Amino acid sequence: MHPIGMVRVRHFEFVCRSMHTEPTVTRFRVFHQMHCSQGFYSFVQRASAKKILLQPPKSFHDWKPNFFFY
Repeated sequence: MHPIGMVRVRHFEFVCRSMHTEPTVTRFRVFHQMHCSQGFYSFVQRASAKKILLQPPKSFHDWKPNFFFY
């Protein structure tokens, strides 16, 4: 499997666990489908799946004050 495919699987697992939901293959297949390109298998987003983040943030200028506790 292509490394990007593994990142998608781990991201899905992280999101499910953060929402206290069991990550299952059935749930994963709602959002992704297997794709083969140049001999590597990976996962691509299903066309019918809704995107959660439509416009990713461009930058996080003030992340340090919110990240560190003094």
